[in-house]
Amino acid sequence: MATTNLPYMQQQMIRYGMSTYFGLGLAGNICNCIMFTRPLYRQTPSSIYHLSDSIFALFHLIWSISPLFYTLNYPDLQKQSILYCKTRLYGSHVLALLVRYIIACACLDRFFATRADVRLRSLSSFKMATILVFVTCIVCILIGIHIPILMEIRGTICGMFGIYKLIYALYQILSVSILPPALMIVFSALTLRSLHQRHGTQERTKRKDRYLLRMIIAEVLVTIFTSIPHSSNLIYGAATYYNINKSTQRVELESFLTFITQFLIYLLSVAPFYLFICVSKPFRNEFINLLVKCLNKCMPRQNQIMPMNIQNNTTTVNGSITLVQATKRHFN
Repeated sequence: MATTNLPYMQQQMIRYGMSTYFGLGLAGNICNCIMFTRPLYRQTPSSIYHLSDSIFALFHLIWSISPLFYTLNYPDLQKQSILYCKTRLYGSHVLALLVRYIIACACLDRFFATRADVRLRSLSSFKMATILVFVTCIVCILIGIHIPILMEIRGTICGMFGIYKLIYALYQILSVSILPPALMIVFSALTLRSLHQRHGTQERTKRKDRYLLRMIIAEVLVTIFTSIPHSSNLIYGAATYYNINKSTQRVELESFLTFITQFLIYLLSVAPFYLFICVSKPFRNEFINLLVKCLNKCMPRQNQIMPMNIQNNTTTVNGSITLVQATKRHFN
């Protein structure tokens, strides 16, 4: 039995907060998929990275958050099935890695695209983007294979136990919190340096690259913001794992803080579309134009129906007047 209100608060956050998160994430990633197949963006190799990132983020939300809704009314399947226990965390972990490392690849592409060296600039291509996305998928799938091998159920808990809990915390800190943000920061800084070295005759291209870089930097900042609390919680959990004298209140508090850090982790799969709208004027204008075109396609249909209704009403009125006149002539 719960001794604090934290489990109830967590349940309400899943019911209302996560559902809002889920809806905004699905809508935003679907809009991203549409936007990065538009002519304005599909001409650049970076569209491959953003499109792939949106698809992976979409699957990440569906795979990770949907089971939380199920647990609101039914028992958690992770506590009952060892297969589900292993595959759920493994799938969620791989998709989260893909979301981060695809952003790092996008930073690398911007670095290549802004270099003066022709050989380096040629690496910013659709072929290279496709290869990097494919290789990233293979690496992320393989690098997390230890999760389904070493995870297990003890009692009613699906998780890591013993020395593996500490190893997993260190692995998460390195693979999620240090390496992706470091790669993003280095390549973004080099790209900014290249943009400042551009000549004035390339001002139009420079402006386009700057807006694309703004979009990527916004994702980098969200990555850093969400990674720090998650890593801190992992370090704390590993450091206090062997403390068996925890009170019930402390266990509930730790469980709630873990939930909060996971809640923040999903932000990287929810926020990109809304960040792009805020930081990129071309992206915002293109999205508005797309909405206007969709509305214009719907409006003519209404305009075509209205005259027909008016015409039918006019015919009915004229027919009634003619009938009245004929009746008057008959009686006269």
